[in-house]
Amino acid sequence: MKSNRITNLLGIKYPVISAAMTWVTSAEFVAAVSNAGGMGVLGPNAGQKEKASSAEDMADRLTKEIRKVKELTNKPFAVNYIFPMGGASEDPFTNAVFEVLVKENVKNVIAIGHGVVERELKRLKEHNINVIYRDLSPTVEKLVEAEKTGVDALIVTGYEAGGHMSDFKISTLSLVPQVTSLVKIPVIAAGGIIDGRGAKAAFSMGAEGVYMGTRFIATFENPASIETKKAIVNVKSEEFIEFKSGAGHLRTIPTEAGKKALELINQGKPQEAYKYYGEGFKIGMLDGDLVNGTVSVSESAGGIKQILTCQEIIEEIVQSIG
Repeated sequence: MKSNRITNLLGIKYPVISAAMTWVTSAEFVAAVSNAGGMGVLGPNAGQKEKASSAEDMADRLTKEIRKVKELTNKPFAVNYIFPMGGASEDPFTNAVFEVLVKENVKNVIAIGHGVVERELKRLKEHNINVIYRDLSPTVEKLVEAEKTGVDALIVTGYEAGGHMSDFKISTLSLVPQVTSLVKIPVIAAGGIIDGRGAKAAFSMGAEGVYMGTRFIATFENPASIETKKAIVNVKSEEFIEFKSGAGHLRTIPTEAGKKALELINQGKPQEAYKYYGEGFKIGMLDGDLVNGTVSVSESAGGIKQILTCQEIIEEIVQSIG
């Protein structure tokens, strides 16, 4: 695979990036992706079994995880960076992450939000940190505006993606070519890409990299429970259930908790539904409790038939693209 603007920007061999997934990233997993030639990303609660008690506690844990990554690889990696949301000008957790990035000399972030917060972008760029922006509910117009702020690259996420789903039901196939035809900075495609065929399609639409979550959960190195990985391998795409949660749309393998949440939401009881999915990511995906948790993954999970290593996934993509 030839180098392009993404590989040159990030200093990686192949333009394959693992998603910054809540609870199911760790130093070991991130290093495995980076050592295979892609770029691993430390997500929220990376390497942890329980929530941090404060911003200071979170910063201490993140520092330890970053240092562990550096012990396991000398290749580039990134850290998830959440812009302040809900109209807030700043956030104590974001401030704590920023201080860790500077102290640990981290040079790549996946910045997420409902818009680029220019104060945050400015201070990241002052420390020569590469900022790849991922809008949580992307539209063509929002991503064109994001380019104007000076971010280095855009992750363009279709509705097929797992985790936090967009408020707009725009597919990867629809969104990526529209954005690549209008922006000049590199685009990284996300949502529904699980193999080389999907990556090749994304590149044909003008993307220069792929950002993958679900496929990387079903790897030996990922900290997700083996029960979760088996559930991903066994699920059929038509089996997923979906509902509007307090944090946006949620798609899950049909666990008992997910089905109960959907039932309550349909009854007009969103607050009661929350107790069934509020902590669902950790319970379902990290702990492997497929009764009381949720497993939020891409609808393309039906095409994942086996658990592989990160190396095997990246090698297949590279061979497919050529």
